[in-house]
Amino acid sequence: MSELPRPSAVPLDQARIVRAAWDLVEAQGVAALSTRTLAAALAVKGPALYWHVRSKQDLLSLMLEHVLVDSIAAPPPGLTWTDWLRFVGQRQRQALLAHRDSGLIASTAPPTERLKTEVFPQITAPLRAAGLSDQNASIAAGALASFVLGWTVYEQRPETREFMRAFHDPDTGFDYALDALVRGIEARESGV
Repeated sequence: MSELPRPSAVPLDQARIVRAAWDLVEAQGVAALSTRTLAAALAVKGPALYWHVRSKQDLLSLMLEHVLVDSIAAPPPGLTWTDWLRFVGQRQRQALLAHRDSGLIASTAPPTERLKTEVFPQITAPLRAAGLSDQNASIAAGALASFVLGWTVYEQRPETREFMRAFHDPDTGFDYALDALVRGIEARESGV
């Protein structure tokens, strides 16, 4: 007979579930994350999770939100919109690289409502304030997110990371490519 999980003295809430999920992923990889393993780690029965998280997909989205929400906090003062994009790109890459398999999670997790209604508008605000149309600011932020995600997925896989390192330093390569992306957007906006 299997032993039942011991009830935890700490109340179960969404933040605790997300932290425990990241702990599991950090230790064993995203493939080991399931409602069963997460419930065991939290010392609860699986159905208790669904009071706070609707599905595994919802959990993955909340995990991504947890990683990215602070990536736009505390920018240096006086950034131009192009330096803002560079800042966000650097911070998001750092945040994703700080968590095992975060690129894989980000590539499958749909954005949460908070990412859509709070974070994304904060990313586009400096672009719109500088005169980019709503559409172009959205496209620029989307291109940045796609670039960062693609680079991170590539960099987090051991085989592709080693391939990259055989030809260039990943940090130098990221900075170069990020600058090229931002300069390309800037050129389009200036009509060049």
